[in-house]
Amino acid sequence: MAVYFNIFVFVLSLLLMPLSVVAAESAVSERPEINAPLTLPQVIRLTLERNLNLRAEQFDTRASQAAVKREYGLYDPQLLLDFAAGEAQRQINSQNFDQDNHSQFYLFDFSLEQQLPSGGELTLNFENQRNEEQEDPLPSINPAYESELALQLTQPLLKGFGRSVAEQDILFAVNDRQVAVQDLREAAVALLAEVRDAYYEVLRLRDDFRFREISVSLAQKILKEASARVRAGVLPPVDILEAEFGLKERQRLLLDADREYKDGLDRLALLMSSRQPLIIADESLGKPMLSVDEEQGLQQALRNRPDLQRRIRQLERLDLEQYLARNDLLPGLDLTAGYSHKGLGDGYSDNLDDIGGGDYPNWQVGLSLSYPLGNRTARHEHRRTLLKIKGRQAEIAQLQEEIHTQIRAAIRLLKVNEQKIEVAASGQDFAEEKLRILLKRQEVGLATIRDVLEGEEDLAQARTDKVAALADYNKAITRYLQVSGQLLEAEGVRFQGAFEDETQSLLMVEPR
Repeated sequence: MAVYFNIFVFVLSLLLMPLSVVAAESAVSERPEINAPLTLPQVIRLTLERNLNLRAEQFDTRASQAAVKREYGLYDPQLLLDFAAGEAQRQINSQNFDQDNHSQFYLFDFSLEQQLPSGGELTLNFENQRNEEQEDPLPSINPAYESELALQLTQPLLKGFGRSVAEQDILFAVNDRQVAVQDLREAAVALLAEVRDAYYEVLRLRDDFRFREISVSLAQKILKEASARVRAGVLPPVDILEAEFGLKERQRLLLDADREYKDGLDRLALLMSSRQPLIIADESLGKPMLSVDEEQGLQQALRNRPDLQRRIRQLERLDLEQYLARNDLLPGLDLTAGYSHKGLGDGYSDNLDDIGGGDYPNWQVGLSLSYPLGNRTARHEHRRTLLKIKGRQAEIAQLQEEIHTQIRAAIRLLKVNEQKIEVAASGQDFAEEKLRILLKRQEVGLATIRDVLEGEEDLAQARTDKVAALADYNKAITRYLQVSGQLLEAEGVRFQGAFEDETQSLLMVEPR
């Protein structure tokens, strides 16, 4: 039988699989197509809107908010209804007789319980009973209706006292939500850094592709001129072979540059969760100026870094656990108080009249003390939380030192890449002048085709080095903004906290 059931489940899964694929494809197809050329701000905005990993992180953050609201159910009143019917039989043993007693009863109880912020509990009870004796001697009221309306309070005075103790699950949920928000911010920062680097890399690869196109065009021109000179008898035939080899070598480099450029576009499209090819705006890599300061960057990082803020939130949770563990060390001393009215009658209405008249009030006040001997559970739980707090404090101190080191390293990287741009620009100027001289010398026969091809390759490499230096400089800016906690602010990204609207992103990009 189990074999047939497994076969049925397997066949059903095969039948449902195409439906799940269609549903997934339809969800992806709902995203609008991208047809216009994209600038970096547009790429960032679309990435934050469309990236599926970031969307999943936002759902986790919303789930943490739902958990907070769930814990507030602590203060929802609890309604309890009890109904019972039955018979009771017992032997009555007295001085004058020994007989059996038989009675029928019906119970209907109603209670309303309310949790108090102080840790206490307030209960309103309304108990009703109908009792009918079946054996002699019968009581004077038979059947008898008996009810009691009671208000009871139980309030801890030591262990369990206080709002923090009563609302501990709410406070834990709020802390978890704060941690989830920092997780979302950290995911957004990592995604922003990755998409910026990917965009600058695409610009670099596109410029490199264009340089390779220029190299192919120049190699074609050299081959054409060499062929003409060989036909005129000015150059030997071997120069045509050298020019052809130079052209094919540059065509190969062009193919590699084209492949790398398209791979870069695909990586950027993957970050944007886009299946279609992207079109990047026709802009060149620039050299934006950024003022950096080590101390200022450190202070901003300590305020804004989501990884540091997450650890601080986790330390706050441990502080709350330590407070609760210290509260558990106290003995249990509870105040109990109650007040009630009772009624009795041969009719239910008479019974209620007694309750309303208040002729039979009852009250009680008491204290209840409890304390486990040894109390090892509470003592070692308190010690555990203290040790974990010290450990987390050490982790935070270590992370702060790492942040300081990262900021210094990012500033050094930024300055080095800025100097590399100057070096690469000088190399490009030299390569351009060298190629110009070689072309003129070739016209008068003082330079060979190999010399010109080598000079052209030096220029292509110099141009590639310059755009690589510009790309590395922009990536270094991204790194500094990331480690100093300024990347979200620099890109105009802010957290808007729209937990309830699942169609709206939790991260908003302000127009620049």
